[in-house]
Amino acid sequence: MSLRTRIMWLVAVGLGLCAVIALGMGAVRTADGAREVLSPGAAAAPDASPHASRFLLNALLVPALDADAVPFRWVDPRPALGCGPDSAVRVDGAPLVAGALVPERPFELEWQSDGCRPFGRGGPRFDGRVQLTVVRENWGFSAAVEPSDLRVAWGKNGTTWVQPGPASMPLCIDASECR
Repeated sequence: MSLRTRIMWLVAVGLGLCAVIALGMGAVRTADGAREVLSPGAAAAPDASPHASRFLLNALLVPALDADAVPFRWVDPRPALGCGPDSAVRVDGAPLVAGALVPERPFELEWQSDGCRPFGRGGPRFDGRVQLTVVRENWGFSAAVEPSDLRVAWGKNGTTWVQPGPASMPLCIDASECR
């Protein structure tokens, strides 16, 4: 399989997983429709919504990659995600430059999200800050997620505060799959 085909496959799988995950997380949320807003401390409780940090590469990295470019290049993901005017994306401390090469080495992807909807208009709304320390793997990407105040709003029924943790793309159900 050519490199271009593998890249297109990774992006397609990532986007497909995003849709499935968004639907699944929506079902979890509707099962607890009485929850209004979870504080950061409450989000860590056993009855809180699943950790959204696991899905952040699909939500925030995939839309920033030019699917047609080999090697990977950046695109400005904010228009496609419907982000508000206070959104910003930085790579290794500098503003993301559309058309620039995505680093081969580990890099930091910082987001200030203002109403971004990476899973479409019907999907959850992302607001706040997060830093992803991204590493290319032979099977995709992995990242350490460090949110400052990133929250994911699920319509009228609630908000989940994103917790620190790992993320991978494609999403690994079992940790042994991503080695």
